[in-house]
Amino acid sequence: MKNFETNESFIFSLIIEDLEEKISAENKIILLQWRNADPENEKLYQEFLGVQINLDKLMERHELDAHHSWTVLEEKLNQSASFFSQHNEPVPPLKNKTLPYFWIKIAAMFLILSTLGYGYFFWKNKDVVINTGTAVLTNVVLPDGTDLKLNAGTSISYSKNNFLADRKLVLIKGEAFVQVAANTASRFRVELGDVQAKDIGTRFNISRNENQSTVTVEEGQVELWEYGTERKVNLTAGKLGIYDVRNKTLMAIDNPDPNFKAWLDKSFVFNAAPLQEVLEKLGSVYQIKIEMEGQVLKDRKLTAKLKYQQLDSALAVIAASLDCKLIQRNGTFVLAGK
Repeated sequence: MKNFETNESFIFSLIIEDLEEKISAENKIILLQWRNADPENEKLYQEFLGVQINLDKLMERHELDAHHSWTVLEEKLNQSASFFSQHNEPVPPLKNKTLPYFWIKIAAMFLILSTLGYGYFFWKNKDVVINTGTAVLTNVVLPDGTDLKLNAGTSISYSKNNFLADRKLVLIKGEAFVQVAANTASRFRVELGDVQAKDIGTRFNISRNENQSTVTVEEGQVELWEYGTERKVNLTAGKLGIYDVRNKTLMAIDNPDPNFKAWLDKSFVFNAAPLQEVLEKLGSVYQIKIEMEGQVLKDRKLTAKLKYQQLDSALAVIAASLDCKLIQRNGTFVLAGK
């Protein structure tokens, strides 16, 4: 790959985004520059495109399922590995690649994407499933331009081929912040298990676990209703909708948590909050354990606005505000009394 030798994993990820029509404008330019840099680059891109087209045709004609597809791919990889092993030959270079080597490249591409925290699975109904890693914040742009910010440990799915006609997103688990693209022809909606959120031009936070589903509206309006019933609540800016899975209850309240989006923007507001509560919130957002030492700190309360991308900066401000010491011990932050 001329001029891109050290960025193969990045280029492969851009090709996948382009084929699935989820590539950003900036990345589209980078991909076009790469394709134009060398005829071999364009040839490789067209091979990926050919594989995508052929797989789509096979799935339409034979309704191949994901398990069978991966079984076939595994057989091809085993045959390729056996061939090179028996003949004591190295894997051929990119510019002289054979068809088996191309399958190895595709498998490597999926492996690279999975290590980056992404999981893509293509089923016969052409749904796209995206899984973030346990410590990865991910940005996804849907085919209509709707922008999603996915928290770590989040899974979503949507229809690859029919999304523009039916703008439905499924939150399988986790948390996401949604900025909906305007479209008067089709209302954006999110499926959260037994309830569905319908957007009326808005920005909102959604979360789902085995116990409850929630919608917190930052801007605009959302209608949250329970499947199979007439029960629904209308949520405006500053409102929180909660659906209790076990008790089948649906309610709307004023959002009590000013830090509901802190996982995304690292912006916190604390008003006479107990220090233990503050540290638990920070630890959850930054995914780092924070300890507190000394009886004197248990009664301390914090009133402050914090916005720091790095946890140590936020803790330094807290330590100065509450007249205590910040210590790093074995990879753990500790606040201790002086």
